[in-house]
Amino acid sequence: MSEFVDPETGARCHQMMVAMRDGTRLNTFVFLPTDGEQFPVILQRTPYGIAKQDGSANHDVSQGWLPSPVEPLRGSILRGWRNITSHGYAAVYQDARGRFGSEGEDRVYADDASDGWDTLAWISEQDWTNGRVGMSGSSAGATTTYAAASTKHPSLKAFWAQVGGSSIYDDVVCEGQSIEMERLWLWVAKNIPGLSASHQEAARTRAGLSEAEMDEAAARAMARYNRLDAARNGSPPFTCSEEWMRLPLADYPDFAVWQPFLNEIITHPSPDAFRAAHNFRNTIDIPGFHATTWYDIFLTSVIAAYTEIEGRAGNQRLWIGPNGHYFIYEEQFWPRDPYFEWFGHWLKDEDSPLLEEPPVHFSTRAWTDDPQSYAANDWKFSNRWPLSEAVEKHLYLTVDGAILDDVGGEGARTYTYDPRKPVATYGGRNMAIDPGPMDQRPAEGHPDYGLVYRCDPLDTEMTIAGPVRVDLHVSSDCPDTDFVAKLVEETSAGEAKLLMDGVTRAMLRSGTDQIERLTPGEIVSLSISLGQIYHTVQAGSCLRVDITSSNFPRRARNTNSGNLTLAKDGDADIRVAHNAVHHGGRVANVVNFRVLPA
Repeated sequence: MSEFVDPETGARCHQMMVAMRDGTRLNTFVFLPTDGEQFPVILQRTPYGIAKQDGSANHDVSQGWLPSPVEPLRGSILRGWRNITSHGYAAVYQDARGRFGSEGEDRVYADDASDGWDTLAWISEQDWTNGRVGMSGSSAGATTTYAAASTKHPSLKAFWAQVGGSSIYDDVVCEGQSIEMERLWLWVAKNIPGLSASHQEAARTRAGLSEAEMDEAAARAMARYNRLDAARNGSPPFTCSEEWMRLPLADYPDFAVWQPFLNEIITHPSPDAFRAAHNFRNTIDIPGFHATTWYDIFLTSVIAAYTEIEGRAGNQRLWIGPNGHYFIYEEQFWPRDPYFEWFGHWLKDEDSPLLEEPPVHFSTRAWTDDPQSYAANDWKFSNRWPLSEAVEKHLYLTVDGAILDDVGGEGARTYTYDPRKPVATYGGRNMAIDPGPMDQRPAEGHPDYGLVYRCDPLDTEMTIAGPVRVDLHVSSDCPDTDFVAKLVEETSAGEAKLLMDGVTRAMLRSGTDQIERLTPGEIVSLSISLGQIYHTVQAGSCLRVDITSSNFPRRARNTNSGNLTLAKDGDADIRVAHNAVHHGGRVANVVNFRVLPA
């Protein structure tokens, strides 16, 4: 244990290795206010390092992570120990298992529930706690927070989770039963330097490599990361990159050497016990503050956490602002910072306006093109999400490519999907590549883009508020394929702004572990969830729905092989699919959404 007294604040700081139930010790920093003996506690567990992120001071509590004075809201660890202790709380930081100064192997959230419980149990035994603990975190730190909260440790009284996954596999990694790729590949590679010494040794032993060979693999992995990242500048982006297009995904060179759990992550194609064990929100029953953005990759997971826990236990809050994952760290994102209001109420019994306000607070702009000048004066309160005043609306995709109020004539529209030539991703709810309502005209330039449906220009504006789902009747000459739906606003100037997108893997279209391979000529029904949004489509714009079978690398390519575990498919497994959407009669293709009354 190392100790340190902060000369600026007088906070008492110490480091120790806290043993988990299997004997693995996790690097932990404790920061106590200057005066007093017992305090409420705010715990934050992160894979991103609790000291210097270059790993040079993993166990030096005097180098405990603090946000930049010019960006006080940035970081997986929120608000920083000086701010927390100045408000009368003990602050506890912990490196997640296998990360930076902690022992064990990094298994990417698989141990965060049990490690969270064990850490809470350890805190409960310390003489500096008053027995009331809160947890907070952002992004990966939010997921570790959800994980710990799922264990129902009696000392944990409330939590704050922003832009993180509450059921990381069902909502994000395997959304629509398709592999989410862009975040995984860039995130795993970028986080190799933070793997702890014990993880590195375990990975080296497993791979049968020398230390020098592991260093060479790390260098190659970083070079691959740089090429993957640079591929966004290609024309078209991503699809001309050997690194992005490489198959199989399993045993990906260098990445899987350093992070063997990558193979585990991508080889659970249908709901199973592994995925269910990561549905952390399923058992949470304490007060929670949930925050996200309209184009955050974790948007649907955060909303689901709020909705399910609120329905079961109450005392939840949901705030949603504009733009992508990282905008939440900017001060101008927030109407105000309610962090200490939240914990002040639940850990100190302080009055808080949060408890008097409606539980849902959101921006009426899903995106701003000028984030630096954004002012959070467009937010509204609501007693629920989706909004109670929003009414259901159903529009039909017709055989002539229109979007109408009725089914239209009979017939099929067809297109070809070749996994060797996928449609590139332009915007959407991405994390590691560019997010947002990007223009889809470059994607439409693909010779086998897919199908486009559009309505007539709107006479008056229309506000979409809530979830959007597309129901299709489809067929394919392959045993499996993906169907991707995009909701697009086509402006009077011709720009095709992506509002939202979703995917469903055809042979897993039930959303369960039931396998239903396609038969040539057979028409099947499936639904595609596009997520949730609040957006006003302007008068003069057309609402558009695009149907295709790839959105790469937001989604890994479906090889159309019919093999359950696509991550193991190689180039030899690729089949070219001829896909169709069928229309008319009893076969209706419907866009289901909610709009505010005109």
